[in-house]
Amino acid sequence: MRTKAQLAGVAALAAGLLAHGGSALAQAAPQGQAAAQMPMEAVARSAAFLCDAPWFRSGARVQMEGDGDMPTSITMTLRHATKSADGCRAQLEVRSKSALSALMGPPVIMDQIHMVNIERRASTARTSIESEHAVINAQGRYARMYGEAAFRGQGVFNYAGQDIREGGTLDGETFESSVSLQIYPLGRDEAIGNMRALYASINVGTRHVGKRQMIDTVLGRKECMPITYEKRTSLGPLMVDEEVVQVEPAVLNVTDWYCPAEAFVLRTEVRQRDKQDNKESKVERIDVTALELGAP
Repeated sequence: MRTKAQLAGVAALAAGLLAHGGSALAQAAPQGQAAAQMPMEAVARSAAFLCDAPWFRSGARVQMEGDGDMPTSITMTLRHATKSADGCRAQLEVRSKSALSALMGPPVIMDQIHMVNIERRASTARTSIESEHAVINAQGRYARMYGEAAFRGQGVFNYAGQDIREGGTLDGETFESSVSLQIYPLGRDEAIGNMRALYASINVGTRHVGKRQMIDTVLGRKECMPITYEKRTSLGPLMVDEEVVQVEPAVLNVTDWYCPAEAFVLRTEVRQRDKQDNKESKVERIDVTALELGAP
């Protein structure tokens, strides 16, 4: 029988995987039903817009740093980027560190390797993104984990190339994931259990586009558009061996600062709702602190 602290540590690792796996893959964010309102020739090019974005290259690297109650550092690197008539694919490496500052403990460190496939499906005329059999290696205070994950979504990664206008809206999306990991005690190589979250999800509500503003970014002063929405993250039933660990879904109010010239979100502001009084917490900000485009 595991202690509550150990189970909480396992749940924290799983929650971190959902936050830094799905969110990393969706960093450029979902675009929703707006494609259905575009001219058909523009819809046919939606996948190409993403695949032709200036950052979709082998060797491209993004570094993001977050402050607040959960200081976060995320590095994403693209490798082996290729294109086809229907879309593109690349290996995505994600390394993240996050910690709850109030606990004064060591950060959760997570390494992920995804082979990401992006394509426009003719049946829906919408861009889909998929990563299966991603390799996950994570370590927290009480345990480390190793195994696989899968992420799937439609419409994601598509602020790039869209006709985003002040005062407009974009429909929401659901980003689904599953995780299956072996649990190891720190300093030992013999697995002591397993963890499965087969129905984790990130649900993004309707997004509202605000007025263009000049903001300070790692690339200097840039004209960017605030896109606000509610995001709900849920692990679903989390099984640790035969025990079910209940993890409260998180409700976040998010503002993406999308910068059209760079086809990228260079800043994200997050407010989490308090479970007791339903009030928003203070704003936590995640900034892109480095953006390397890689070889053309």
